[in-house]
Amino acid sequence: MTRKDYILIANAIRDARAKIHQCEPEESITDLCDGVSYAIDYITDALARDNPRFDRAKFLEACGAEYTV
Repeated sequence: MTRKDYILIANAIRDARAKIHQCEPEESITDLCDGVSYAIDYITDALARDNPRFDRAKFLEACGAEYTV
């Protein structure tokens, strides 16, 4: 994968996170947040396996997510 691919994925995640705040009141924001968080975890793990130089913290920042150890 290229840097361009990582940027594309990070932007998609950031957009999904922003969409959570536009949900209708009857939708469970907690469930949506959990789903996006799980997706972020799985995606960052896959990207790290694909590229040993993958910078998890930088990617999470680009996604608008917090980095935790």
